[in-house]
Amino acid sequence: MRATLLLAPLLILTACTIDVDPFDSLTQGGTTGGSGGSGGSASTDGGTTGAASDPTSTSDPTGATTNSTTGATDPGTTTQTSAPATTTDPTTATSTTGDPVDPYEAARQLCVDTINMYRATLGLPPYARWSDAEKCSDDEAASDGATNTPHGAFGMCGEWAQNECPGWPGPPEQSLPQCLEQMWAEGPGQDFNTHGHYINMSSEMYTKVACGFAEVNGEFWMIQNFQ
Repeated sequence: MRATLLLAPLLILTACTIDVDPFDSLTQGGTTGGSGGSGGSASTDGGTTGAASDPTSTSDPTGATTNSTTGATDPGTTTQTSAPATTTDPTTATSTTGDPVDPYEAARQLCVDTINMYRATLGLPPYARWSDAEKCSDDEAASDGATNTPHGAFGMCGEWAQNECPGWPGPPEQSLPQCLEQMWAEGPGQDFNTHGHYINMSSEMYTKVACGFAEVNGEFWMIQNFQ
């Protein structure tokens, strides 16, 4: 998806994937609401320092190919699908799980709740919060920020797909919903380079998501790992 940026800081989306079956196409994922991906990871850059370059699609590090596309989205023109009336607003939800001393606890729960809010609009079951992989996901985000490479540590936590928001301003509770909104606004489609974030968020292949965060040079790298 490409759009011209008019008013807001540059926001870049990237995607990479692990194919469950190397002989399956990138559209094997789900059968509902256009979620077609076989898995993947993606990222959005909301920073003003150009932390991430063009959108990318990275395949299974065990052997599949790597694809890339270029483009950015315009946060002023992206749209968000409204959740059903019975869906809880993730900005008002409270967490009943997680580490109470975790500085990113609220952001992690908001991350899971927001993704599940979008999934509910398609009648899809919610992703479980993958708490066991959150610390590892933090480490991935810190590594990617240190190397300025979105998805540079992809696969380290055993995830099958990953979305990422690299170099966004803080706090995460404010910027993360904007990033996820842009990802969802890609909409359904078969081209993983163009629709990878949406594919991962709406997939029926995965059952859980771990959200990782790291502050690097005053900017936040925010990862969503799917399995």
